[in-house]
Amino acid sequence: MPQAANLLINNGATPPVEKTFTLVTPAAGDGGIAQWALKEGSISSVFPVITAMATQTGNKSRKLTLKFRLPSSYTDPVTGLTNVNNAAEVNLQVSIPQEFPESLKDDLVAFCVGMVGAPLVTQMIRDAYPAT
Repeated sequence: MPQAANLLINNGATPPVEKTFTLVTPAAGDGGIAQWALKEGSISSVFPVITAMATQTGNKSRKLTLKFRLPSSYTDPVTGLTNVNNAAEVNLQVSIPQEFPESLKDDLVAFCVGMVGAPLVTQMIRDAYPAT
């Protein structure tokens, strides 16, 4: 299993700024959830959060579930307190059969990363609309 560590991820600014998602808790093995947070903001409920959980699915494959949650917030003009308004969420699930060839795994990773970074897909992610 990979060793849990902080994640360095660019934000959406121009030019991009590298942000550190701090490891909050590593997974305790299969079925455990690892969690990272971008600890920026006045209260923890406004931190963007990434979670990851891996499981064995039967005896023939493994499944990885990733979730990214980005809350929005506002400052109450009367109290001056920060309030969570709502949140956008992205879920990604990857299934790898045990019989899947090792020689294709690097292509799988490259295609998935390229897909998420492709201009058309980033436009679809931005507003949650399909390409028509």
